[in-house]
Amino acid sequence: MAEQDGGGRAGPPPGLEQLLALQELDVRLDRLRHRRAHLDERAALEALTGRLEALDVEQRRVAEERSALLARESELESETAAVVARAAAIEDRARGGAASSYRDQEAMAQEVEALGRRRAELESLELSVLEQGEPLEAELARIAEARGRLEPELEAARSALAEAEAEVDAEAAGALARRRELAGIVPAELLAEYERLRARLGGVGVARLDRGRCSGCHLALPATEVDRLRHAPAGELAHCEQCGRILVP
Repeated sequence: MAEQDGGGRAGPPPGLEQLLALQELDVRLDRLRHRRAHLDERAALEALTGRLEALDVEQRRVAEERSALLARESELESETAAVVARAAAIEDRARGGAASSYRDQEAMAQEVEALGRRRAELESLELSVLEQGEPLEAELARIAEARGRLEPELEAARSALAEAEAEVDAEAAGALARRRELAGIVPAELLAEYERLRARLGGVGVARLDRGRCSGCHLALPATEVDRLRHAPAGELAHCEQCGRILVP
């Protein structure tokens, strides 16, 4: 049987004061989770990580351009070598008397001349490719230098975040330990209803009735409802008719 209060009325169900204390801890834990997810140190690390990712994207782009130029340079070098070898072979044939007539000699001379022009064109193209590669090399060096400066900052930011998280986690661990104690005191059915209401009502499942007002939704209850709650049968669980939360008179 529920105990009688000083006015002769039966008191509320047992465990409500502990449930209020549990609610305070849950609100505190929710705030700690939010705080942990939005630490300034986390934002700082994310900003630095974003800068590093941008550098990586730029580095890949420049490296791809440089790789394409190197491939083109290799092609030009191979073609130049082939032209030089062809011209040398023709000249060797000419010196060896392979040309049987003036017309053959003239044809060989013309081909050597054409090959010489092609060689000049290829060498000019090679020089252009080399010139295009110089700023890319400089850009890659700049990116590498920027990454080198950024890495210590990232390491420091990771350490700062780990320290801030550990501080929040330590506070949360204490609150969780106290929550487990209180949850063991609150009757199982009352705790289960509180958890259902808390999940549905933004994290607050129980509230105190303060001067006729629910501290959960902050709405005033009608005077008749307040009077009914005050004269409720022994052990009856009260709810706010506005929001549905468990009410503690």
